[in-house]
Amino acid sequence: MTQVIPDTTTRTPYWLKGHWIETCNCDPGCNCNFGGFPDHGSCHTIVGIEVIEGTYGEVDLAGVRTVFAVKYPGALHEGHGRSVLFVDESASPEQVKSIKRILSGKAGGMPWEVLAPTIEVAEGPILKPIEMKVDGRRSYFRIPGILEVRLTPLKNPVTGEEHEVHIVLPRGGLIWNDGDAATTEIMGINYGNIQFEYPGQNGIYALVEWTNQK
Repeated sequence: MTQVIPDTTTRTPYWLKGHWIETCNCDPGCNCNFGGFPDHGSCHTIVGIEVIEGTYGEVDLAGVRTVFAVKYPGALHEGHGRSVLFVDESASPEQVKSIKRILSGKAGGMPWEVLAPTIEVAEGPILKPIEMKVDGRRSYFRIPGILEVRLTPLKNPVTGEEHEVHIVLPRGGLIWNDGDAATTEIMGINYGNIQFEYPGQNGIYALVEWTNQK
């Protein structure tokens, strides 16, 4: 069989480093990281991203904030997801177009060229004011009237003290390599057909680095 090598020379090159604030309806830690399937059958997730630094071609992406929510009827890799993407209204048209291109998988590069095909129905990007505070396992973001997420540290069940747990993938993970595990004090969205609320469930904070030039 002839091996097909992806052509990266015709792609608009991008790279970015960002804060990743992940929540879902799994129990803290998320079984998808270990067994590949969600703890409770379906996968409902809300993720906030703030770009620390990065570019898409000549477009500077630093400071761009985006939030997306997805509902899968089963495991993520089984597909049929319904999603909505929000971008902070302060972003320029060029930044919005670039972020959409990256997260849609059309720009290539991991993890989005794998994640994007799992979405069956995608809405957005929708410009909204995104409030976001990045503070590790105490991170927070909200879009007034639509969604809100607040992470809180895990607690030692015996002493009640904060319990620091990291999920580390030494060979590199699909999205992140070192996830700082937390739980959700607040986690919910009410937007069209995407409505759910899961306080007390999985939360992860991580630094991510993505590019299509590998």
